[in-house]
Amino acid sequence: MSIFAYKRLSAMQKFAFVSLGRISVNSDLTPLHFYVQKRNSGHSRWSKIRHSKGAADVRKGQLFASISKDILTAAREGGPDVHFNLRLAAAIKQARHADMPKENIERAIKRASSKEYSNAEHVVYEGLGPHGVALMIECLTDNKNRTVKALRNKFNRMDGSMAPVGYMFDKKGRIWFTQGATSDALEAMFEKAIDAGAEDMSDLADGKVEVICDFSQLQAVTRALSEQCGYVIERMEGTYIPNQSVDISDEHAHELVAVIEDIEELDDVIKVHCNMS
Repeated sequence: MSIFAYKRLSAMQKFAFVSLGRISVNSDLTPLHFYVQKRNSGHSRWSKIRHSKGAADVRKGQLFASISKDILTAAREGGPDVHFNLRLAAAIKQARHADMPKENIERAIKRASSKEYSNAEHVVYEGLGPHGVALMIECLTDNKNRTVKALRNKFNRMDGSMAPVGYMFDKKGRIWFTQGATSDALEAMFEKAIDAGAEDMSDLADGKVEVICDFSQLQAVTRALSEQCGYVIERMEGTYIPNQSVDISDEHAHELVAVIEDIEELDDVIKVHCNMS
């Protein structure tokens, strides 16, 4: 079905598409096709775990540390001005929703331009964790030897190994947004996101819509959703979405979450991505 055909559907027909919670755009077909698709289960399941975990996390110290890393990384990459740095603005918004103290937010922004991080590099390490699950580990470090040593110790303890697994993932942009002051229903939000350049959309079921786009278009899509559509950006980030997933049990999934939490406690680690399903 082409984009024009989709927009000519009746309200009931559109609802049948949107009520499934996601629409994807397949740019490889001509004319442009819409189709409802179940996203790679590894990405979908992991997103739900991370999303619900963040919402229910009562360990404020750990939550604040994670948000501080997001703020620090965003400020370092895009500068401290939230009017020009949409990722930083979204990270600060997330911090405020978590009741993070103002001084913590300001400290994270200042650290981004401090001498401590003047020579820091953004590096991604790869490895195999428990039960054959692939891990992509984003780090911000001024000493790669220190970071590699710490990660290798973690992998040894989990009977894993540092190994090339990047081919199992695609780097994408991810945006979470809400309708803001608009009165747009989910159907309209999906359509406008597609017009803005989204490749894939999901209803997060709590008033938020998740958009996946080409990483190179992350800033452009975010600005279109915010400035042209009037939506409120809750979060924007680069992410690694698996194109191959590993099916593991619920018991093993909880074990994996614990392992990833342990890795993310390292000072140099920003975020861990995995391909569990």
